[in-house]
Formats: sequence, C-alpha cells, structure tokens
Amino acid sequence: MMTRFIVSSLFCAAALSSPVAFAEDGHNLSTIKGDLNINLMAYDHAMAGSIKDFVIWGSVNESEGKSELIMRRDGQDVKAIFKQVDKTFGGTVEHRTDYGPRSTSVQFAGLDRQKNEYSFQVNGEVIKARVVSEDFQNNHFIKPTYTIVNKDGSQTSFKFEGQACYKYSMHILTMMIAATTH
Repeated sequence: MMTRFIVSSLFCAAALSSPVAFAEDGHNLSTIKGDLNINLMAYDHAMAGSIKDFVIWGSVNESEGKSELIMRRDGQDVKAIFKQVDKTFGGTVEHRTDYGPRSTSVQFAGLDRQKNEYSFQVNGEVIKARVVSEDFQNNHFIKPTYTIVNKDGSQTSFKFEGQACYKYSMHILTMMIAATTH
C-alpha cells in the first residue's frame, strides 16, 4: 500500500514538473506579435507587453467568464472589464484625455465557425476578425493569426504562438480590439 502511494506520488510529481503536462493545457509561455508594434508575452490566459506606444495587461478569468484589460495611457491606468451582461458579452473602455473623455464600447456580435470569423460591435459599428491557424486540434487553434478588419477597411494582424479555443480567442480579440481602437 505504501509502495503504491510512493510510486503514485512520484508519477504525479514527474508529470507536473514535465513541460509536456502543461503543453497540453496551452499554458506555456508564448508570444503575441504583430502590427501596431504589438509585442506581448502570454501565459495561462494572461498577456502583458506593449501595443503602439503604451503598455497593457490583459487576463481571462474562465470561471467567471470575464476578461480584464489594463492599459497605461495618457499618464493613467485605463481599466475595462468584459463580461456577459443580459445575453451580451462586452464592455466599455473609458478615460480622460487632454481633449475630454474618451469611450470605446466593444460587444461580441457573433461567430461564423465555417469561416472562423468573429463579429464585434465597436461603438455601434461592425468590425470583423478572422482566425487562421497552423493547425486545429482538440477544439483549439494552434499558433493562430488573428486579423481585425477595422471600420475604415484597414487591417491589424497579430500571431499568437500558443493555442486558443473559440472562447479564449473571443476574449483575446475583445481585448485587442479595445486596445488597438481606443
């Protein structure tokens, strides 16, 4: 009995210390890089780094179904929570600038799984985002490239060197749209 406990404990310890154990969960340290000087590190459903000329921190709380974005812009911490409210997922980014208050509303509007295309309402206007990945395994995009098609037709692309399911991709896109359009 004690031998079986020791062997089980050693097996569990070896499995947990192995990078393979965490690789299956998609929680390895990875990068997100792309247009607009997007240069982020990602780990365990969180990302931190820089976009344009400011820094960001974003994290997803899966148990609560929400994500939080913090940006350091215009000498202040700009915070936004994105979550489900009345059957709609989204949130609003607000802060004061030298020109007055600034507000950006980002709402998830839908997903076309056939095209791997997400739709969002940003201040009432539709923005689309496409996902193309190197592979798709176990309901996860492997090393996906996300392309946001902005209101004016311009595009912003970034590549995540990890893996993301449809829901995590929605959170990533919501935070990235908020950070790049606000």
